[in-house]
Amino acid sequence: MQTVQGYRFLTVEDADAMTEEENLRLFKKHIGQNLGKMLSMLGFADAIPVRAEGMHITLNDGREILDMTGHVGVLVAGHNHPRIIEARRKWGERRGLETWKFFPSPYQGALCHNLSLIFPEDLEIVFFCNSGAEANEGAMKLAQKYAGPERKMVAFTDISFHGKTHATLTVSGSEQHQNHHFNKLENCHMVKYGDFEALRELVESNLIRKGVSRVGTFIVEAIRTEGVVKPDSRYFQQVRQLCDQYDIALIFDEIYTGFGRTGKMFAFEHHGVSPDICSFSKAFGGGKATFAGFITRPSIYNKAYAKMNEATLHSTTYNGYGEEIVSSLEVLQIIQDERLVENSEEMGAYLLHRLEEVQREYSDLVAEVRGVGLLCCIKFKSKTEKLLRMISSTGSEAMEKFVTGAIITKLFQEHNILTFTPPHDSAQLLITPSLIIRKEHVDQFIEALKQVLGSSLWTVGFSYMKKLKG
Repeated sequence: MQTVQGYRFLTVEDADAMTEEENLRLFKKHIGQNLGKMLSMLGFADAIPVRAEGMHITLNDGREILDMTGHVGVLVAGHNHPRIIEARRKWGERRGLETWKFFPSPYQGALCHNLSLIFPEDLEIVFFCNSGAEANEGAMKLAQKYAGPERKMVAFTDISFHGKTHATLTVSGSEQHQNHHFNKLENCHMVKYGDFEALRELVESNLIRKGVSRVGTFIVEAIRTEGVVKPDSRYFQQVRQLCDQYDIALIFDEIYTGFGRTGKMFAFEHHGVSPDICSFSKAFGGGKATFAGFITRPSIYNKAYAKMNEATLHSTTYNGYGEEIVSSLEVLQIIQDERLVENSEEMGAYLLHRLEEVQREYSDLVAEVRGVGLLCCIKFKSKTEKLLRMISSTGSEAMEKFVTGAIITKLFQEHNILTFTPPHDSAQLLITPSLIIRKEHVDQFIEALKQVLGSSLWTVGFSYMKKLKG
């Protein structure tokens, strides 16, 4: 420890020397009791990661873990890609300006230029920030300012997640059951995902005058991440036409799906349409920078922020620090050089093929598998649910946790594979590995999953449920 003004601060070396018990105690005390309990239940608190490289995480007990989560889609190029580390090292050694608040940054300009090349049409004006929620906040503010005071209504979909700030929670349909705790934005209206008529009815039932609707914004995911829900492309073509007809700003949220996750650079490319505003994050920082942004058309941005005194109407302190910028410059180059979008398409098809094989072999436990690129999910059903209902008062969500929690734990503890379940559907595993994944990694995961599904989940499942209720 170090003593500074009477305080005994813990150091990196102190953290390195912590036992698993000390680590979990501090986590529960200072970060979250229930979150710590959840990680402990799944077995994730039994060891401490000491190294991460490519597709693997090394624990302090010597185990090498295959990461099939991509750490919630962040790791487009794997853990600690050497080129990103080298780019950041070179930048740090320059002792250059990090906070470009008072000078135009040539590095930001270069990154914006590169983004304008990979986005279609005239999407070319960029705002940088720190997280997906912040990107969506900025995108919605831009759309609202563009639409003007008469057209404040925002349309969003029933299955969606755009963040956990007040505004983004309001338009996150999948959070509706639990966001009653928080204040919501006014004038936000939910429609069914993939239902064009529901959107058209909302727009046209709120006409102010001919050709002008109170609906000024529609925020949507081109492919819904959880459950991998992909509407028919005609839906988004109709949406694009409707937005053009009524001058509605169409926002595509590509926080999770952007930069190759679905086998195309962006998920909206599957539908042959382009947004007016697009938010992005996660993979954009390459797992080394907490970086996000949104991109828009000049016609949208210049109308919204046309006056000199509106130049900073939307801003953030950490608007593209130098090290974040050079990280993302390198990320985009790696995606191109290593053909990661193409690999996502190829390996995603192979992963889905093998998941379908699992579904056929274990149809009593596997309800459904879906996949687009390396955005895949497997949904489980519980053959023991009827019995569990007879002996337990727990609800259906707990029944789902019994199965998925047991599978996640056995994959991790017995097969050294990291998987996760998304926050809004406990019955599924969301499988989003890094885009550098190879066939041998897919095969390792599938064979382990088969062994887990073919074994008894009772012991680990009841242990999980006991901890859940305790």
